Amino acid sequence: MEGGLLWLLWATLAVSLLYHLTNRRRRCSGGTGQKLPPGPKPLPVLGNLLDLRGDALHHTLARLAHAHGPVMRLHLGPTTAVVVSTRDAAMEAFTKHDRRFAARSIPDIARAFRFAERSMIWLPSSSPRWTTLRGILATHIFSPRSLAAVRAVRELVGRIRERAGQEIDVGLALYGGLINLVSSAFFSVDMVDDGETTATESAEELRQLMKEVVASLAMPNVSDLSPFLRALDLQGWRRWATGKFEKIFGLLGGIIDRRLATSSSAGRGNNNKHGGDFLDVLLELMSTGKISCDDVPGILFDVFAGGERRHRDHGGMGDG
Repeated sequence: MEGGLLWLLWATLAVSLLYHLTNRRRRCSGGTGQKLPPGPKPLPVLGNLLDLRGDALHHTLARLAHAHGPVMRLHLGPTTAVVVSTRDAAMEAFTKHDRRFAARSIPDIARAFRFAERSMIWLPSSSPRWTTLRGILATHIFSPRSLAAVRAVRELVGRIRERAGQEIDVGLALYGGLINLVSSAFFSVDMVDDGETTATESAEELRQLMKEVVASLAMPNVSDLSPFLRALDLQGWRRWATGKFEKIFGLLGGIIDRRLATSSSAGRGNNNKHGGDFLDVLLELMSTGKISCDDVPGILFDVFAGGERRHRDHGGMGDG
């Protein structure tokens, strides 16, 4: 077993070295024409990976930013990355140059189960489909009028007000409120009760699956650092993500199918107990051909995963 791993390591280094030498010769002969920010000098093959050693990555990046500036270049193997380290630089990057930064690279995990093709998160901002989906979200779910009409917002504010003077896990409370806001607007049902317990087993399974997938997007993956090794899936992340996405889209597909069956049985009696929630809006848009059948579960995933991502960024994931 150890011999096999050692062979794989040497084979990877050999292929990486060949790739590096080939690219270097190409750059020397033709040039790239790119103007990159300053950064630490990279090593052959490894780039700046050794510069990122340490227990606290944010401390390491802060030290490098102090030496090279708030916008710096890092070579992660054969992949070039630009790191923005200060608030002012980030504000300029994501307001004045937001279109350029929107065309982000796609992690290999997001390619599993054709997820990157379903999700507007990974679509380029120049895509007409991205523009259509963004307009639907802005009009029907994230407009002030739509948010004000969702009872989950009022309930969240009420729960926090009731605990005035007491300790409260703000991240957990906001996460529960956010998921309830979205699920109430989408499905006319709460997925989280009081920010602490789940209402149904299927809701808990969906939430847990999304949490795992969102966390995995931030995990180091050799397929992202060395794209020419992507087909090998050396760490097995893509195979793992494929199973997770199959379960997630299976659960979302079940929700959609049940709503379609309910709407069909209700017929023309105008007896819509859901009050025309966002899922009804999506299904209506699908029936008119403005969005496709594949767009509906993709939109549902994007919004819920966005809530999970925000919860994780605020330290809400305490699994380890």
